[in-house]
Amino acid sequence: MSSQETPLISILIPTFNRKLYISECIYSALGQDFENFEIVIVDNCSDDGSWEVCKQIAGVYPKVRLFRNECNIGPVKNWIRCAELARGKYSKILFSDDCLRVDCLSEMVNELRNESIGFVFSGALIGSNRLASNATYINPSFRLTTADSYIDGVLNGNFPFSPGAVLLRTVDLRNNLSDFFLTSTPQPFDMHGAGPDVLLLFKTADNYEYVAHIPKPLVYFRSHSESFTISNKDDLVQQGYISAISYYLKFTRRERAWYRYVSCKWLRTVVCFKRIPDPPSFLRKYEGTGVPLETLRLMYEVIMQCFFRVFGKRRSYV
Repeated sequence: MSSQETPLISILIPTFNRKLYISECIYSALGQDFENFEIVIVDNCSDDGSWEVCKQIAGVYPKVRLFRNECNIGPVKNWIRCAELARGKYSKILFSDDCLRVDCLSEMVNELRNESIGFVFSGALIGSNRLASNATYINPSFRLTTADSYIDGVLNGNFPFSPGAVLLRTVDLRNNLSDFFLTSTPQPFDMHGAGPDVLLLFKTADNYEYVAHIPKPLVYFRSHSESFTISNKDDLVQQGYISAISYYLKFTRRERAWYRYVSCKWLRTVVCFKRIPDPPSFLRKYEGTGVPLETLRLMYEVIMQCFFRVFGKRRSYV
């Protein structure tokens, strides 16, 4: 199929100090068997030689559009700048320590020809190198799911929520990616991205009937000590996700979904850490107020969760 018959896809590579990995990342994007794409790289003021590597590659390949921030604006604002610079109808975020399989774009783009599908996500390889990686989120039993089922699957740990495994429309990326949410517990969302990533997909899914799944690993996520999710300083990743997901469920979804989510987390704390959390304090951590009525509702949901688990049933969140 010629490029004139296919929409332009923007591969967005936000990068900061990834000299060891950036060239492999870019070449995996350049090697796509889908022809009509551009690569937008925004360097967030790297000082380790990443910029020089990017300039060398961009000087050879016209598909690469290279930009550099005057100062480091934080990771999420850099994602947003990539989205602003994208020219394509569709966008594929590619983090600069990750790689794409050669058929990633060609496999994904076909799903989005259906206007009722909000985005498509694939399985992923995760590991320190491709040969030592494990395939995750491979579920051949379905190719299409509702937005509610996708969100429920993420909360149950069955579906990915990293935008690195997703192709979506550029307009949705621009509209739904934010680095700030009015959570009751302030979080530095703009500095780590734990929260903005999952809410980008939740908010996009809410606007469509379906989400599509390709049950094969089309992306490779590299695990290494410099990755924020691995280093996880001061437990910011977990705290970010707790606040963002709780905020979304309580103020965007039905209140029932929020109570079910918090009750599951409360039970998990009891089982994993062998302690009973103080309900009001626990509720406040999850965007609640901790008032007596809220505490009573939490305890009711905890009892219901126990009932369903005894009988081997799973409750949906949404």
